[in-house]
Amino acid sequence: MLEATFTKVKISKDLYMIKAGDLKTTFFESLWEIPEGITYNSYILTVSEGIVVFDTVKNTMIDEYVNVLSEVIDLRDVKYLVVHHMEPDHSGCIKKISELGEPIVLGHPLVGRMLKSFYGFKGKFSPVKDCEEIKVSEYTLKFIYTPWLHWPETMVTYIAESRALLSCDVFGSYGVFNATYYDELPEFEKTKYRWFMKKYFATVIGFYRDWVIKNLDKLSSLAIDPLVVLPAHGLAWRNRYVSEVVGLYKKWSSGRSEKGKVTIVYLSMYGFVKKAVMDFAAELEKRGIKTSIYEFTDTRRSNISDLIGDIYDSEVIVLATSTYDADAFPLARYITHLISRKTPREKKILILAGYGWGPRAGLEIRNILTQAGFSELKVVEFPAGEHHEVMSEAIEYVK
Repeated sequence: MLEATFTKVKISKDLYMIKAGDLKTTFFESLWEIPEGITYNSYILTVSEGIVVFDTVKNTMIDEYVNVLSEVIDLRDVKYLVVHHMEPDHSGCIKKISELGEPIVLGHPLVGRMLKSFYGFKGKFSPVKDCEEIKVSEYTLKFIYTPWLHWPETMVTYIAESRALLSCDVFGSYGVFNATYYDELPEFEKTKYRWFMKKYFATVIGFYRDWVIKNLDKLSSLAIDPLVVLPAHGLAWRNRYVSEVVGLYKKWSSGRSEKGKVTIVYLSMYGFVKKAVMDFAAELEKRGIKTSIYEFTDTRRSNISDLIGDIYDSEVIVLATSTYDADAFPLARYITHLISRKTPREKKILILAGYGWGPRAGLEIRNILTQAGFSELKVVEFPAGEHHEVMSEAIEYVK
């Protein structure tokens, strides 16, 4: 069974995309559920002076990638192999490409050590400086460091003559689509794609959101003004839509919440917390407040990746948990930890905690969030089956 479906797309006169659509990976980074799949995009600049390959694909797809790449170019003609980011979903085929030809691998200075560590790489590596330029035939390639988006060695390439920005994980997304460009999608799929993109931002980039504006400002200060943005995951952006994708990144990195958006996450062992949450959500509904609900019970578990994507721009988060071993339910601790790492701090959080013989879970969850820098918190604990006694207090806090 193939790991992915490969397609070849001509982006411009000398620039091609090889896109691997991966619907087999269930958990991206072995962590995030992605039933929508993901693509890995590699780019090839084909000029007479020598071919340039920008990134490769996941290290489980080496043979398929080499076969498709060989349909576009003679691998012996590859002059440079540019590494924007060393995570193996982009760097996985570098060693193989280097064995089939003699390319010079270009990247951040950290890349050299990682190549040896990850793959036992023994080929040619040449580190590039921030804002360094090289000329390949009529094209000027400018390499720009964009640290912590989302590893320290991450960089992007700007091809000045075609105003193309090859951005690797920056502006990336989950999802496998037949289209090449975002603007080719019908409106309903554009909405879906923006959701996949926000989910990707929240789960992968969210922890480093403070670096987004720094790096976007850096690109602007360098007069980088692309007509096309070519990420290593997801769809490409062109013409007037480039400002849209930049605007989305600015919005998400700002931590700005969507006014009135309430997301509820509950973890219920025997149904008491679930009953409390259902009654609570119904009361909010009566007051015109709609909620998104994520559940973790003995029969169902929501996708944590969707949860993180949804709460990222929520104004109010409700965390409802059972008490377990005089502590928060273990899965509640894990989810709270992810929220504390991936989510902006400017949120109102209500902690609902049900207990049998004694309260404790609410305090434990509050401590995790307080230590992470969240300040607008309220804990409401209740004996199992007696949530009606505290319902008005919880409703008052949220509304």
